[in-house]
Amino acid sequence: MAATPPHHTTRQAHSPVSMIPGAAKRQAPLVQGWQQWQGWWAVLAGVLLLLAGCGTPGGEACGGAGDFVACLAITSIQPININEEPTSNVDAVRDVCDVDEETGELELEPFGDHNATITFANTTFPGASAGLAITIENFAVSYTLNDCPAQATGCPPLTGFTVSPGQTLVVPADGSVEATFPFVPLRVKDEYVAKGGELFSSFLPSYTANYVFTARTDLFQESIRIEGAAEFTIGNFDNCP
Repeated sequence: MAATPPHHTTRQAHSPVSMIPGAAKRQAPLVQGWQQWQGWWAVLAGVLLLLAGCGTPGGEACGGAGDFVACLAITSIQPININEEPTSNVDAVRDVCDVDEETGELELEPFGDHNATITFANTTFPGASAGLAITIENFAVSYTLNDCPAQATGCPPLTGFTVSPGQTLVVPADGSVEATFPFVPLRVKDEYVAKGGELFSSFLPSYTANYVFTARTDLFQESIRIEGAAEFTIGNFDNCP
């Protein structure tokens, strides 16, 4: 906040400050105080930039120093099925789509990992003169149960996983990148079925997949962490063509 000028009454005339004896001595502490305040503000701004690297769940994480600070954020997580169709319904059972009447050969439903298309945005920190490229290196996924209907036969806990080293993904300064990551892989589907998860009714449980990505700024090699999450329902869904 700017220094408040001394209050003057209007009942008598006043000479300019420079003409009042001793005014220069009284003015010096004010100037020094203002300079010290500016110095402390610069230090505080630097501390805030360093603290920005901590990140918050569902928010953004920043890294860098001085005039070069970049912030990474997850802007969207879109689950997709084996047919690359956008859906949060995770199919845990492979069905028979058709049977050849002559040969008896079974036509099986497309089945595999349920993935997610994730979009990352890299922006320059407000007040910084330039941003930085950020490289995503590792990630981990954990699962939490949101809702287990009373009629469901089972809503088992699901085991998460870590991919390290993971797929390297460079997000350019002031740019965005979209990539596909595992969401509910086949192993987790098999675990859900083996533990007695509800499959064939409309009373299916809801879970959340929680992502944690580890990245680094390309100039300073500073490690940062960004988090994001998306909900899904798991059971027996029809993905036959």
